[in-house]
Order: sequence, then structure tokens, then C-alpha cells
Amino acid sequence: MGFLLKEHDIYVGSLQEQLNLRFAPAMGGKETFGGLDEMVALQKEFEVFKEGRRFVTSIAVLGLAGAANHETKNRFYDYLASLRGMKSNIAGQSGDVAIVKALVRNLSAKKPLPVYFMPHDVNAAKDNNRVIITDKAKPLFYMKQDYLVISLPLGLAAKAAKAPKAK
Repeated sequence: MGFLLKEHDIYVGSLQEQLNLRFAPAMGGKETFGGLDEMVALQKEFEVFKEGRRFVTSIAVLGLAGAANHETKNRFYDYLASLRGMKSNIAGQSGDVAIVKALVRNLSAKKPLPVYFMPHDVNAAKDNNRVIITDKAKPLFYMKQDYLVISLPLGLAAKAAKAPKAK
């Protein structure tokens, strides 16, 4: 996201938090309805995530990132739209397609898992410039809950070309 959000990178954590809260584990009673339970109900009624529909479109429908200023929101949506041209760890699927298929499959499962979105450093390894889907993992060491983990590549833009020397 770094290359698209630029000075708005300070919002990356809060954007990630909004995604994670939307798919968070159930908290219990009727008063705490939300998170995964609500997403399963919305998916069942409205097919928020649908194969052939872009991930960014579904996120926009959910109003995620709407609390951020418009420039941040639009840059975040541009980043999510760029996942369409990015590879994933699922053979033959772009990052966008892999995320949508994983969410559709998970939200329609008999026992859906909460979803955890996390960033990974695009520059840390040669094949890190891709979306990584892990069907069942514990991304939070302090919780026993398994999650569907969707890891999004983040990194700085390529180094700018050196400016010509002044004469």
C-alpha cells in the first residue's frame, strides 16, 4: 500500500483494523451481534462477495474505510483494485480472485472462520509481491481461535530515479 497511500500510510493500521473487526469472531449474545456472524448473514442475503465481482467493490459496499478522509479511502480502494493485477499463492488466481473465492467459500462453510487481514513486507522475500491466503492459521499468538488469513503485500515504491546533477 505504501506506494499508493504515500503520506496516508499512517492510516494502514486503522484500515486493517476495520477489515478485521468486520470479520471478527463472535462475541456472544444478541447485543454483540456483528463481526463474522453478521458477515455470514449479509453474505447469505446479499452475496456481498461473489465470484466475478471485484474485492474492492464488496469492501466499498460494506462502507469500510469510509471513516477515513476521502483521499485516504480512495487511495485504499486503488490499492485494493491493484490486487487484480497481482499474483496470489493460489495457482492461476490473481490476488483479487483468490481473496473473493476464499471469502465466498469461508462465509458459506458449515463452520466459517473469522478472517484476519494482515500485511507482509513485499521486499522481505523474492516472491512476496503476491497475496497469500492461508485457510486455517492462528495469526494472533495470544488467541486460540483459528482464522482464514489473508496477507496483503505492502512496500515502498521503487526508488525514484536520481535527479540530474545541477550544473
